[in-house]
Amino acid sequence: MSTPPTTPPATPKVSRPDGLILVKGQRDMGGNGGREVFGIWPSGYVRQVTAAEFTLWGSPAIDYWIPAGQPDQFDQLFAYDKALRG
Repeated sequence: MSTPPTTPPATPKVSRPDGLILVKGQRDMGGNGGREVFGIWPSGYVRQVTAAEFTLWGSPAIDYWIPAGQPDQFDQLFAYDKALRG
């Protein structure tokens, strides 16, 4: 009987989709302390990126930070994502 490994296997890395723009708000924006990250695909599709996707992509740099004091930009992305999810 062999001894099980002491370290978990490495998390697989998946390439970030080509042309994807990542957008994030400030800490005071959103209901999750500003941790929400939204993806805007070249086709115009917009949705919140899951934590699993973000991790699999290797926690890439955010392309656009919504400026402080401009929560309307964040609220629009959030409302659009919520409408898509029903």
